[in-house]
Amino acid sequence: MRLETGELRTFHTLARTGGFRAASKELFLTQSAVSQSIKQLEAKLGQPLVTRDRPIKLTAAGRRLYRYADDVLRQEQLVLGDLARLARGANQQLSVAIDSTNNRFAGPDLIAQFSKQWPETRLRIIEQPSRDIVQSVMSGEVELGLGPFETRMRQFETIAIYEETRRLLISPRHPLHQEVMTPAQLRQLPLVVSSLDEPDQRPYPDKLRDRFQMIWQISSLNLRLNLIDRGLAVGYISDKVTMELPQVQHLRALEEFDFAAIQRQVGLFFRKGRDLSPAALDFIGVCKDYWQP
Repeated sequence: MRLETGELRTFHTLARTGGFRAASKELFLTQSAVSQSIKQLEAKLGQPLVTRDRPIKLTAAGRRLYRYADDVLRQEQLVLGDLARLARGANQQLSVAIDSTNNRFAGPDLIAQFSKQWPETRLRIIEQPSRDIVQSVMSGEVELGLGPFETRMRQFETIAIYEETRRLLISPRHPLHQEVMTPAQLRQLPLVVSSLDEPDQRPYPDKLRDRFQMIWQISSLNLRLNLIDRGLAVGYISDKVTMELPQVQHLRALEEFDFAAIQRQVGLFFRKGRDLSPAALDFIGVCKDYWQP
């Protein structure tokens, strides 16, 4: 013999509301359907559960069954609640490393849209230079990377989103600024960057850093822009930044040099062979919708 959840719910509602009419309204059933269900349950158990008074009263067997039904239905609600929270992302975490440009201009919109779909997912967003993002994804510190692709990405699955151009900018306020700069003048200027390769990480001898006086490695985009604007250094800045920020649009691109513009592919990437979480897959979808509507 088995007690079905449906018949327990009908009996529990009858006992709680105190009458067949009230129970039928709450259950959206006819009074005769509720009465028939209780009769069948009593027949199954071989003893009466309620008296047919107004209001109804529980027999000793009815009181015992009510406690059992109450426990079962409470557990059902707890399980359904837990499953609903899991569907909304509870007990899940999404970790993403993002470069400073995308974090500043796209990060808030991406997080806002993602949180609508996964309101209970814990988010861990790290702003890093692009080369550090690669290391964070490779080590497993984060699940996804969002930023410019590096030269060697064979160990990653990549999803291209858009292309950007980074231009070498100088402020007209710089004391060495000329309408046309020479290589000799450029070698008197510090270059500010977000990150820097170790000297042995690039195979070719003519390193970009050798064209400048020195390298300042500063991860903060705001600080790099401020230093360039104040005429303290030059730096490569994405066109997306200069389009979004009118206060830096007076900076001049050093187009007289053939290395003044760097084209980069920007997108998402994750380690090959890694099964992404449902939250990560949805975050990829959010990014695609944002940049490729």
